[in-house]
Amino acid sequence: MVSTKELLAQRLQQNTQKHQQAQKEHVNDVKELRRNVQITDIQPSPNQPRKIFNQQDIEDLAASIEEIGLLQPIAVRRVQDKYELIAGERRLKAHQFLNKNTIEVIVIDASDEDVALLTLAENLKREDLTDYEIYVGLSSLNEKLKKNKQKLAKSLGMNREDMYKYLSFEKLPQELIADLEQQPTLLARTAATAVKKFLSDHEANYNNAKKALLEAWAKLLKKEVEQTKLALLAEKILKSKETKQPIKTSIVHKIEYDGKVAGNIKFDHNTLKVSLKMSEFDDQNLQELESLLKKMLIK
Repeated sequence: MVSTKELLAQRLQQNTQKHQQAQKEHVNDVKELRRNVQITDIQPSPNQPRKIFNQQDIEDLAASIEEIGLLQPIAVRRVQDKYELIAGERRLKAHQFLNKNTIEVIVIDASDEDVALLTLAENLKREDLTDYEIYVGLSSLNEKLKKNKQKLAKSLGMNREDMYKYLSFEKLPQELIADLEQQPTLLARTAATAVKKFLSDHEANYNNAKKALLEAWAKLLKKEVEQTKLALLAEKILKSKETKQPIKTSIVHKIEYDGKVAGNIKFDHNTLKVSLKMSEFDDQNLQELESLLKKMLIK
């Protein structure tokens, strides 16, 4: 399987050759390789895995385009009398933000399989794509492409182990998927793999295992448990219901300040632990903290 970069180069070369041949034959309705098209004629890609676009990034890109112009055309393909976006949705959104009517495009003659690969590869270039969104992109690929996972992983520039971790999302209950559609950052591939294993280990008791998982998931949504502990908590809940014994687990809350994690609060049964990342902590700070804790104990 050729790399996506090689695939794109091949498609562009084929289009150039077709264009040159058409010129030689004096065809009147020749299709240009590059052209400006109406933005309203461009349809979104059904293979777009990205769920969230950062509006500030779009506006920053729009400001750049307004100042120096579009440096790289977006890639599209013809679909009947319209165009379907292949790569460049951020650039397209930036043009829409600027209320522009047209945008420069490269028209590529690509199959559905090619388009799915190219769209996913375009998104994988950016580090802010979540693991769940990568899974969405992988799952949209043709079954023929997904059959040889080793070649597919090589084509997309990832290792096979990660490929299997991304595909773990397909084994998650629909309730979790529905939440991930809205908040794709809730669960990473390693945590999804652990959840998949938990459900697989309790396949004979799947319904109860799923109930335990959903109970643990509710705590994750409330930020009472970290995603890395989700499968472990589900295991404890399941065993608790089977043995009729109380759940012995800890609840962790992250302490965030100025957009960064400054520490955490951990409650483990009857013990409360507070950890803070602080470069300076004088006697007055310590006295204030001690006073606050004493008030809490009195209550």
